[in-house]
Amino acid sequence: MKINIARFYGQERLELDCEIVTPMFLGGADQEAALRAAPFKGQLRYWWRIARGHNYATYQDMLTAESRIFGSADESSGGKSQVTVSVAPITAMQPSKNGFGDVAKVAHPECEKTHGRTNPLNYLAGMGLIHYRQGIQHAYFPVGEKFRLTITATRDAARDVTCALALFARFGAIGSRSRNGWGCFAASREPSFSPELVDWKNAMDRDYPHCLGRDQNGALLWKTGRAHADWRLCMRDLAENYIMVRTSLDVVTGSPPDRHLLGYPVTRHPVKKLHWGNQGRHASALRLLVREEGNNRCRGYFLHLPHAYSSSMWPNDTARQVHIWETVHRRLDELCTRVPTGEVQ
Repeated sequence: MKINIARFYGQERLELDCEIVTPMFLGGADQEAALRAAPFKGQLRYWWRIARGHNYATYQDMLTAESRIFGSADESSGGKSQVTVSVAPITAMQPSKNGFGDVAKVAHPECEKTHGRTNPLNYLAGMGLIHYRQGIQHAYFPVGEKFRLTITATRDAARDVTCALALFARFGAIGSRSRNGWGCFAASREPSFSPELVDWKNAMDRDYPHCLGRDQNGALLWKTGRAHADWRLCMRDLAENYIMVRTSLDVVTGSPPDRHLLGYPVTRHPVKKLHWGNQGRHASALRLLVREEGNNRCRGYFLHLPHAYSSSMWPNDTARQVHIWETVHRRLDELCTRVPTGEVQ
């Protein structure tokens, strides 16, 4: 029997064994747990933009380069992908709908009906994943399950893919509410890559994520106070600090109010003057994550990926956005600890 090895010539293979750190709500069209390759490739594209995007003068230039590596339906701008992604279970990866048990509530000054207290896991999950009465709404992959991520890339694309994979392994999460600490995982090893940190104010000239940022105090990465053996306590720390950051920002005055910079919609506070309404959507540039720290312990982190709000939603007001983010940075400096720049690079 002949084996055709020509298809593998000039390609490199990257393989990571990963363990789930916080419950992973990774699903298909029915939103139930499914281990699929497509979301992982989508995340690789996203983190490639963070690793390489600042090198391109315009969004179109960046998109052209991205399409050349990861593929595009438009053959003139990219065509076939130079990257293939597969994901396979190492352990059972058995979906679950079990509840997460009791977690001490945290203070939230705006939760009047619950006497100023809220469940931190419910707060970070939102109504779509956890109902305050009915519990877990969709199946998830539990903490401790393991999977293998395998990426094959042409030699021309391998360096860029390795950079994207390094950031994905270091800061990434996947699945629903992955910006709020859900779906975090730890890789058995992180590919070597020292990302460039961009002065975050210079990054505000674009309205899409394209770099890691820094200011005079270091990288825009903060860690919460303590490491824990229980992932739920890390999520509690994140929720507690995030609530204090959010509630320190005005949610009533301004057009839009300051708090809307941290994502939209905001519960019970739609923006009517700018016609965002209840259907407007904008993801936060502040990501919450949980990372392993060895000795079976983990810790919560905040990562700000600096960029301006969508110009179609919040035009011609970058100076105000910078001012609001400065307030957020100061609050995080008060509540958390900066991660040394050397640990990011």
